[in-house]
Amino acid sequence: MTTPIFMFPGQSSRYPELLSRLRGSAPDELAATLGEASSALGRDLEVHYRADNAAMFVTNRDVQVGVFLANHVHLLALERRGVRAPLSLGLSLGEYNHLVHVGALGFVEALQLVDARGTLYDAGPRGEMLSVFPLPLAELEEVVARAREHGVVEISGYNSPSQHVLAGEPAALAAASDIVREQLGGECVTIERHLPMHSSLFEPVGAALAPLLQAARWRAPRLPYLPNVLGAIEPAPTPARLVELLTLHVYRPVLWRASIEAALRRYPDATFVEVGPRAVLHNLLTKRWVSAKRLRTDLDTPDHYDALAKELCGSL
Repeated sequence: MTTPIFMFPGQSSRYPELLSRLRGSAPDELAATLGEASSALGRDLEVHYRADNAAMFVTNRDVQVGVFLANHVHLLALERRGVRAPLSLGLSLGEYNHLVHVGALGFVEALQLVDARGTLYDAGPRGEMLSVFPLPLAELEEVVARAREHGVVEISGYNSPSQHVLAGEPAALAAASDIVREQLGGECVTIERHLPMHSSLFEPVGAALAPLLQAARWRAPRLPYLPNVLGAIEPAPTPARLVELLTLHVYRPVLWRASIEAALRRYPDATFVEVGPRAVLHNLLTKRWVSAKRLRTDLDTPDHYDALAKELCGSL
């Protein structure tokens, strides 16, 4: 028997059909989620997240809300079929789905925080983010040290042994990219052209979010809380500690590799299930790093949730 561990993706998993394609596979969960979310935020999200809406992701607020909602629909579809996970984790934005799953926040409370968080991000400092691979950490640290003469550049995501994310000012990221490509033979992909998330440049955004986090209705988590900024299970997830960690979460690096390895130490028999759009987290778990089985929810086949439930639970 295997132990399911849910992984909730972040903003880079967005695509135009992330919600509309769920009409075929999870229509009830989609309708309920969009209805509740539209009422909570006071705008028609079903209309906004139609695949033909060219303005769907114009703002970061809309990106964050869209991915958060898609993750939640996928979670509901699994839970309706009896799939339960004793542990979960979420990358960046996905940590808010993780908070809902572990019981620290209700769905509406988390949605409202995500909506406000996105608004603050839109008003935050400008910058960029760059995915770098396949480069060992030691080499990337040398790149960052050299590129800093051109401006702020920091490692903002430790995603796997060979894939990391840089964030900072455009000139410094361009210098880092040149070194990686021309001198080290690595690859770089720009994943964000406006916001230097999870870097020190975003500390003012964390300060602005903190009062909203303090005002949230926190609950005692029923499952372990595994925050990005620790890469380990938080032993005392009090409301004050949750606020502290989620404030830091805005401008500190994502320790995804450490988080995955912490999950494996707790459940060596884990099957990792990406619960959300695309397969970004699924694909990070290369066999050279993690031998555990990996599954994902964002598939085209109409009965794929049933197939996942059968594989994970043995029966429907």
